[in-house]
Amino acid sequence: MFSIHNLEYTDLLIFSVLLSTIMVVFLSRQQTHLSHSTRILQRFIISLMIVGVFEIFSWLVAIPGRSGLIPLSYLGNALFFSVNLLPASLGLCYLDYIITLSKERNARRTYLYLLPVYVNIVLIILNLFFDGLLFRIDANNVYHRGIATYLGNAFTILFAIGVILSISRNRQMITGRITQVILVLTLVPITGTVLQMAFFGLSLGVPGYALAAFITFLLMERHELQKDPLTMLHSRAQLENRLQFKLRSQEPFTAIMIDVNGFKKINDIYGHNIGDQVLKDVSKVLLSNANYEDFVCRFGGDEFFVILESTLDIGNSYMRRIEQTLYNYSHGKPYVTALSFGIVYVEQNSGYDVAELIQIADQLMYKDKSSRKQ
Repeated sequence: MFSIHNLEYTDLLIFSVLLSTIMVVFLSRQQTHLSHSTRILQRFIISLMIVGVFEIFSWLVAIPGRSGLIPLSYLGNALFFSVNLLPASLGLCYLDYIITLSKERNARRTYLYLLPVYVNIVLIILNLFFDGLLFRIDANNVYHRGIATYLGNAFTILFAIGVILSISRNRQMITGRITQVILVLTLVPITGTVLQMAFFGLSLGVPGYALAAFITFLLMERHELQKDPLTMLHSRAQLENRLQFKLRSQEPFTAIMIDVNGFKKINDIYGHNIGDQVLKDVSKVLLSNANYEDFVCRFGGDEFFVILESTLDIGNSYMRRIEQTLYNYSHGKPYVTALSFGIVYVEQNSGYDVAELIQIADQLMYKDKSSRKQ
């Protein structure tokens, strides 16, 4: 029924499906709660698996001269075209979130990002009435591309460029690793798709997306899996690694040690559930007022540590925003969520080591706490 000779066209596809399967199994077996960006990436990888399986199936039943396999060939290609643009849509959805960090906006725009998929489904339906518009299987069971295949891919590329230009208006959020991920998730799949369209027999679209997904996982998401399960902030071990890197780089930055005032009292009076909620709320406030490249960590208990990547001394202005937000948050509650903090602006050639920097920030934080009590 299947053509073993056609396996030569599917070797990269099979490898891509296996790689995608390994990534999905790895993510699904994590004990920690997956972040929103990791869940989008997981859906992206699952869509690659589905597209890869359908494309492998369509190749294996494409045996010239076997007219009895024509229905299966048509079905395989119809299924492939119904989902082959889904990875592009979910990739755009992922980029939107890591740039804007807005779940609500991301959820609203997901349907927009699925537009290429809707277009392809319409073309599949039209292909039933206008055979050859999208693709055609001739009487010898040989596949032929239609003009709509090229137009659909061109539309998707232009659509992706338009979306990226739109979300790139948040330029202050596009730094470092995000720039790398944008390049990886656009250039690698587009290159694979263009080569596949130019040379029949090459199956580089799905492998291009699989490679992009793997690199994105290494750049962005493997760090997400090490985060604190309650607050979804970075862990203390990650903090020490980040500080070592920053101190070696000799670039100015701001380090802030933060403590929640009266946290034990909140726990004792209102219970640990309320205490956990306070920690989550403080975490959200710290994150929402930071840039994506900044580092926010749960240091331990009710203590947090923030690294602001700006070369300017912006620690005090950052903490003023935090205090104002928490003041508004505490309105109407029987308890007040307030913070003490110690700010250290680390200039070039500061000479600090990691332990010394943490100790200085800690001492300044306790000095601030003492003055607030007085």
